Amino acid sequence: MGKKALALGRGLSEILKSHHVTAPVNDASEINETSENEVDSSKRIVEISIDLIDRNPYQPRTTFNEDELSELANSIRQQGLIQPIVLRKVGDRYQIISGERRTRASKLAGFSTIKAQVYENLDDKVMSEWALIENIQRVDLNPVEIARSYQKLIENYEYTHEDLAKAVGKSRSAITNALRLLKLPETVLKWIEEGKIAGGAARALCSDKIADPEALALRIIEEGLNVRQIEAISRGEDINKPKEENQESGENVDTQSAEEKPEAVAKPKPELSADMKQFESRLETFFGTKVQLNPSSAGKPEGTIVIKYYSMDDLNRIQEIMENR
Repeated sequence: MGKKALALGRGLSEILKSHHVTAPVNDASEINETSENEVDSSKRIVEISIDLIDRNPYQPRTTFNEDELSELANSIRQQGLIQPIVLRKVGDRYQIISGERRTRASKLAGFSTIKAQVYENLDDKVMSEWALIENIQRVDLNPVEIARSYQKLIENYEYTHEDLAKAVGKSRSAITNALRLLKLPETVLKWIEEGKIAGGAARALCSDKIADPEALALRIIEEGLNVRQIEAISRGEDINKPKEENQESGENVDTQSAEEKPEAVAKPKPELSADMKQFESRLETFFGTKVQLNPSSAGKPEGTIVIKYYSMDDLNRIQEIMENR
């Protein structure tokens, strides 16, 4: 877990150094150096014409919120650009490594130039990796954008799931589960991209037990089904019936009579405080499943947290949530 977090948390400079990327260019005809006193040339910030900048061809983000861009443009107009963008030079032009949103907002604000850190000799593979990592770290890509980016890296550079997991600082299961989304119908993928279906619910739809994911996806939108309900439906349960009725088949039911069972000593469960109940509820929302806080019956400041899962798919989903944090 710690190593994964460290890999995802690597800064741009560390990634570029690991690929032996050269220092930024200094072409006086196109840029004006603004930090002449920097000892390390890779730290210099330059001013570049926005007209010479092209978007990153490997940018996984396909949509930009116009209202948010307008707000950012107003902020840049009043306060200036606090964090420079990062570019690579391609011929006589530049491609964005990170900062497309800031570039769009600066242009919207009426600026003709933008502060940037520029690198040469950055290959397409590194650009692809960084575009994905930078977006995962800085913005909320929707699950479909992430899955399609993973697929593009696999197709273009023959990554295995294990190699890709190491490159982007994720677990192998997170990569595999993300890619499973692309097997869903295009209509469902569009609903996910539009935010009508959340990531947890989308992953639950990928179960092989679901015969018609599009019909179930429509129910998720119309009825607001949660992950537990989706998992129950995939098991063939009627979510409108009490749990006991769904267990009438006898599966996993303990048929031992009360007389045959050894008498158990009931231990009263300590009542949760209002704060603990609220925290328990937040955990359930976070994991999309039943969570139970069990404080020590001896009144000690300790206890256990029980996270319920209903299938191996559900367990993989919970694992992915934990590993992505």
